[in-house]
Amino acid sequence: MFLEPATLSIIISKLRGGKLRSLENVHIEGIVLLFLSALTQASLSLAKRFEVERLYIFLEDYFIYVMVLSYALLLIAIILNIEKNYMKVLFIGVMLNAAVIAANEGKMPVSMTGISGIHQESVIPERESDIKHIGVNHNTKLVYLADIILIPRPYPLPKILSIGDVFIMAGVFLFFQKEMKPR
Repeated sequence: MFLEPATLSIIISKLRGGKLRSLENVHIEGIVLLFLSALTQASLSLAKRFEVERLYIFLEDYFIYVMVLSYALLLIAIILNIEKNYMKVLFIGVMLNAAVIAANEGKMPVSMTGISGIHQESVIPERESDIKHIGVNHNTKLVYLADIILIPRPYPLPKILSIGDVFIMAGVFLFFQKEMKPR
């Protein structure tokens, strides 16, 4: 999800005279919190996928708390840097995703029709290894905030996104535009 906006933004920034070296001078308050949040999210999927039994049992019992912790770390880091415009956009995206996840027992609903439209079994929520997603059904709350935006082939990296993901991608794009621009 971050690869495309980051790559496109870097290319555009370079065409506008931006420099990758400028990223060395970027100061993000609480950047460790961003990494801890990402690590927490990754541990959810990896524990389930590789059947790390003790961690998996812990996650089964405390899944919702682990998700809350992950989002809390992320939001704290964003709020510490909220004066930056790209952080405001990221904040909107994270809050939209958090709202739909909170409304659906800690899992992101995904359109099963959309998944079949991209022919990518690796993202089907019913897989044994997917702990963070659930298929959209008649009980799903805030469906319009769920992963329902289909980006199909011929796009080389077909995917299904939420409106929150679109804001997050826009925030990533704006980050490189702002931080790589010539000083």
